[in-house]
Parts: sequence; C-alpha cells; structure tokens
Amino acid sequence: MKGKPLSHWMRLLASGMHLLLIVLVTLRGDFGKGSLLALPLFLPLAGILRGRRYTYSWASMMLAFYAAGYLSAGYAEPQNKWAVFGIATVAALEFVGLVLYVRFLARERIAQGLRPS
Repeated sequence: MKGKPLSHWMRLLASGMHLLLIVLVTLRGDFGKGSLLALPLFLPLAGILRGRRYTYSWASMMLAFYAAGYLSAGYAEPQNKWAVFGIATVAALEFVGLVLYVRFLARERIAQGLRPS
C-alpha cells in the first residue's frame, strides 16, 4: 500500500510552522511590535494553506529574513537567546518545508508524466 507523497508531508510541515511562527512572533513582542512583525506573515497565508506552489516559492525568500533576523537578535540579546533561537528554528523549519514542498511536488508531477510547473 502506497502512503502519502513527500510533498504532502512538507506541505503539512510548512503550514504548521507558518501558523506557529505567526503566533510566536506576535507573542514575542508587545502587542504593537509583535503584531507589526507578524503582519507580513499573513500575506502568503492563504496560498500556503491552499498549497499553491508559486506562493511557497516566494514565501521561502521572506522566511530567510525572519530566520536571520531572529538569529541575530539572539546574539544581540543574550538574556533571551533561547526563546529567540527557538523562533529562528521555527522559521528555518518552515523554510525547509517550503523549499522541499516545491521540489518534491515538481518531482512527483514529472513522475506522473505532467509538466513540473
């Protein structure tokens, strides 16, 4: 019996990490700062939840900034480094999920004899 394709699992990973990242970024700062930092994360939310390949592609570029920003904040604020590194890890996991979803989906479409786009 054949299980779910790898793209399915990467889509679940990316969607879950995206929702978790929105919550963590909002809770990390005070209401104004956290909401302002989380606002750009709502732009790709609909496309990520629907599994749109193009949204996954451009959202991965945006996630690189979140991962890098929180990594640098962890080094700048040693007293909060584990909390901030945790958020950076969630952003990095989402980045991996986004990129691998696009890659696995293209491979699966080629295996089915379809165009990868």
